[in-house]
Amino acid sequence: MKDAWDWEEEDIELLIQTGVQESLTLDYKRCESLDKRNPNRKKDLSKDVSAFANSAGGVIVYGVIETNHLPTGIDSGYDPKDITREWLEQVINSTIQRRIDDVKIKQIELKNSNSGRVIYVVSILQSKRAPHMAEDHIFYKRFNYQSIPMEEYEVRDVTNRTDAPDLSLQLYLESNAVDIEFEEDKELSKPITLNALITNESIAPAMYYIVRLFFDKQLTVINSGGFGFNAEQTLQIGDMALIVNSYSKNYSIPGTMPVWQGVRFKICDPHFQIALPKINGDMSYALAWSVDSLGMQQKVRGGLLTVSNNQAKIFNL
Repeated sequence: MKDAWDWEEEDIELLIQTGVQESLTLDYKRCESLDKRNPNRKKDLSKDVSAFANSAGGVIVYGVIETNHLPTGIDSGYDPKDITREWLEQVINSTIQRRIDDVKIKQIELKNSNSGRVIYVVSILQSKRAPHMAEDHIFYKRFNYQSIPMEEYEVRDVTNRTDAPDLSLQLYLESNAVDIEFEEDKELSKPITLNALITNESIAPAMYYIVRLFFDKQLTVINSGGFGFNAEQTLQIGDMALIVNSYSKNYSIPGTMPVWQGVRFKICDPHFQIALPKINGDMSYALAWSVDSLGMQQKVRGGLLTVSNNQAKIFNL
């Protein structure tokens, strides 16, 4: 799926259709969350945006209704002459100290559901200048589905963030959408190929790191891409308990080059290949990854492999 700052209404509808749950890095807000008439809304906005920047970054979608942390529909939308992208940007910049360098705000026109109205997607990267203080002079972080105050030691840890690597992974298919093919006498599809890109957002190079990949137990791994099988396990991401098969691989110098800031490279050699069970209709399968490095807090993220009309796509959360 596209990056959040490139989303359109169809991408928001896909989040709803596939039931992509709120998480540490994704939050849904009803339209009333940006009500100018409520004096608390600016404070809430600064609290939520600063919490994402102080944590792992993420996306806030303003204009989506959620129930029990699941998106259930697009809200009525905003009048683009009243709630503007410029107003959002001004509130964020004026209520958060120190200023966050890289916040992207995407205005999405509701062409299908409510013509003339818009919703907003706010993308926040994990900040290298953290910690950031909200309008109420409190430092916040993301915890489960909430923005909560940070402890004193957490503020110190975030201040020292640039002293350690900051690794992330992105799972992807070799093309944006892959056709799923079945043979008549087989219960599994022909193998499809996926890989992952690793990146480092910190100036501190990653000399040693461990990557773990987690696949829905309904998926069959044909080729593990140089990773070793660990075990079937339950992986907890937010409130989601996923039953997965886990694979891991250790990387270290001199056998592997360090991961330098701004460098992206593939971690699977050869590629990972998986097969899907034969089903009728659309289906989604859980994917996830974790990465550890010296001085870096373990990072865990989830994803979905969605199948629709016999085409597979990966949706990174």
